[in-house]
Amino acid sequence: MKNKSFTLIELLVVIAIVGFLATIVLVNVSGSKVQARDAHIKTSMHQVRNAAEMSYTKNNESYTDVCDETDLTPDGDPTLSSIGDFGLLEEAIKKDNGNKDVVCYESSDKKDFAVASPMVYQEGKYWCVESAGPSIELDHLITSAKCE
Repeated sequence: MKNKSFTLIELLVVIAIVGFLATIVLVNVSGSKVQARDAHIKTSMHQVRNAAEMSYTKNNESYTDVCDETDLTPDGDPTLSSIGDFGLLEEAIKKDNGNKDVVCYESSDKKDFAVASPMVYQEGKYWCVESAGPSIELDHLITSAKCE
């Protein structure tokens, strides 16, 4: 009667193959996590626009509550307001973007705004929403109340 068992070499080969496949899967999953953070940033930025529209209606057609022009980034840019829904959304965005500032500009008449956040997976890219409607990806930070 023959002994039907695996040899040590066969077992080691199988373990090596399984380890190699597990490594490939882990590398792909970690990239997906970062892409998911970018997707969450985009979703949160869309919610910023929704909150801004509610604020616009509440404040007699003015975006006066959207940006905080007294809380500046280290580069001197105004940030998203930390009041109410804007503060909660800014915390969520900063959690996803690595605690980087969310830049916000209002027009002088408070009839327009633009908000931009750096992306994580796409380094050097920013996601921008504005009162005029479009949400777009930029390769530079905004400097006015328009995503341009």
